[in-house]
Amino acid sequence: MEMDGLIVDFDGEKNVVMYRGIKEYPIGGMIAEYARLHPTDLKEVILEYSRLEEKPSEKTLAEFFPWFVDKLEEKIGIAAAVIITFEFMDLVSDMCKEEMSNLDEFFIEIKEEDSIGKFIFEGSGYSKLGKSTNKQALLSAYYWYAQSYVSFKHSFLMLASEDEYEEDQVNAFWSMFSENINFQHIDFRIANYEGKFHSLYTIKSSMSLLLFEVAHCMDNNVKFTKCANCGEYFVPEGRIDAIYCWYPSPQDPKRLCKDIGAQVTRANKEKNDIATKEYRKVYMKYKMITIRHPQNRDAKEKLSYLMSEVKIWREKMKNGIVTTESFLQWLEQFKE
Repeated sequence: MEMDGLIVDFDGEKNVVMYRGIKEYPIGGMIAEYARLHPTDLKEVILEYSRLEEKPSEKTLAEFFPWFVDKLEEKIGIAAAVIITFEFMDLVSDMCKEEMSNLDEFFIEIKEEDSIGKFIFEGSGYSKLGKSTNKQALLSAYYWYAQSYVSFKHSFLMLASEDEYEEDQVNAFWSMFSENINFQHIDFRIANYEGKFHSLYTIKSSMSLLLFEVAHCMDNNVKFTKCANCGEYFVPEGRIDAIYCWYPSPQDPKRLCKDIGAQVTRANKEKNDIATKEYRKVYMKYKMITIRHPQNRDAKEKLSYLMSEVKIWREKMKNGIVTTESFLQWLEQFKE
């Protein structure tokens, strides 16, 4: 698979990703897409590959990476898919080098307290990083990749969210534009096609993608918005007040958040209104009992329990952990 990195045509207003065709992104859109990734989702994709039990070879790995990028594109988009695949390629290539001098440092045993390693290698038949089979090599690359993604996501949130961060963390990130500029792995070329000159950038790592986008976000005062449906960040196009992104929705992957977000929000509001109404009935019932009968300890205890537990239920409903229906069923115990 010929891939030097993510090739981007940047004209000062938008990014055009060039891989088996073209895909336009607004400034900031590529890192917003990459930040949508849930690294745990990669395990299922890797384990679908049909030649996992074979020994790593140029042939089997050359087949894996084009297959991998296509699988990832279906799930998260082409910019993120290419960057992930290129980082995996780099890691696997390093592992397969005969002259590796730090094998003991690279091929470590997975310790009990290593939650990332335990998740990745669970059920694989391996308890150590290595390259005896394609499965072990790819899961090992996955392990090291997951570590680097944590750094990317943390840095992205410093840019996109309104949370406050420690000054030394912010300074460490900005140093990559000055004294630590060597951390940038970006090649630049000028190409002429369609009768015009184009500035082409080849971006070779997720942190380089972040640095590339951050610089242009700052120059153009780009603001990120958290989608009101899926909760992921995106860069609004067209209407700057858009609150729903154009990625597949968690409710129905075949439909976009922008197409069903308002409908989902209305449905959730109606459910929440019902939940609030039913809760208020129960609350007022026990509140009035405690006012009229101050000596009724059972009512006081139930009211206290109701008020403390409902906070937990509301948070779980907000995060989609439990349904409104299950909350209403739980309330039934107070109506007896």
